[in-house]
Amino acid sequence: MKQDPFVVLGIHNEADDEAIKQRYLALVRSFPPDREPERFQEVRAAYEAVRGQRERLETMLLQTSTAALSRLKLHCLRQASPDRHPASEATVTALVLEGLHRARP
Repeated sequence: MKQDPFVVLGIHNEADDEAIKQRYLALVRSFPPDREPERFQEVRAAYEAVRGQRERLETMLLQTSTAALSRLKLHCLRQASPDRHPASEATVTALVLEGLHRARP
């Protein structure tokens, strides 16, 4: 099971960009890649998932990263009924991005 990136970094899900970056840098100093590569990779993946506002929204809404967003797009494209053309990938992407935009705090 994939860990919650907010838990891995030890931050609240409402932390701002600067607080997330500072916590990430502190963890990198504690777990450098040459001494603890597995822990470093875990911290880096968590930071990548929440480093920007858009990434945090995706993580909070989908509880995962870009891979789930891609799966969602593919699922939507396959779910078209026989009498209708499937939505284009651009349309699905635009709808997902619009939903993310509306969900901004």
